[in-house]
Amino acid sequence: MKINYVLSFFILALNMQCQNENSKKTAPKIEKIRAINNYNFIQNSSFKFQFFSDSSYVFTIDEKGLNHEKLEKFNDYCYKKNDTIYFSQTRFRYNGSTKAVIKNNFIEFIDGDFPLKIEIKKNLYHTKSRLDLKTYNDYAFFSFEEKFHKRYFQNQPGKLKASDLNQNELAELDRILRKCFSENNIKLRKIDQYLKQCIVVVNEKQEKEVWINCYCKDSDINRRYQYDLIDMSDGGNCNIGLKINLTTHNYSNLNVSGGA
Repeated sequence: MKINYVLSFFILALNMQCQNENSKKTAPKIEKIRAINNYNFIQNSSFKFQFFSDSSYVFTIDEKGLNHEKLEKFNDYCYKKNDTIYFSQTRFRYNGSTKAVIKNNFIEFIDGDFPLKIEIKKNLYHTKSRLDLKTYNDYAFFSFEEKFHKRYFQNQPGKLKASDLNQNELAELDRILRKCFSENNIKLRKIDQYLKQCIVVVNEKQEKEVWINCYCKDSDINRRYQYDLIDMSDGGNCNIGLKINLTTHNYSNLNVSGGA
């Protein structure tokens, strides 16, 4: 009787172990991050980036045009550390980025052949870098990359470091920008007529600087200003740029574009 009890207990334990092993093998792959752009970046294209619990990712481009439709998918692996995703084995297959940073409800692909920024629709991680932009919903922020953005700053190349703002610094940035508009109201429009694109750096003096490009709101700029930096060579006072130093609390390099 005792032998039968021990044997039954052993069989039961073995069955439970097998069930546990099977459950591990069949554990579902969970979508941790989903980011989507649907603003016609390339003709009628949409971008979607998905990051999964097994460290795999899928990047999908759905391009639609007149008598043309193309669907591309890029699949590979990466890993997440804090608020950064690293493409360790190979670069990100679309633009060659080595990493992507998660902040302000966007994912930005860094150090690639060209900048790429996609809006996050789902994020199961606790992301630290997150500004509350409800009061500042006409601002957009872009991570500094020297090869693309050094022309905005007069500092020597290699002496600028990418940085971010906290909520208090954002409020101070807005205060100084409003002061600039107030002091230059003869040549500028009202500040609320502009959308603002910002790049934040720390200079060689360890001062925090922000370059701001301001563009008059219109249907095209409203749709795209959060996703990529606008390159406009004219526009008059609908295209202005300036630098704000948050350490010294002043602005400089105010530039108003020429007319078309």
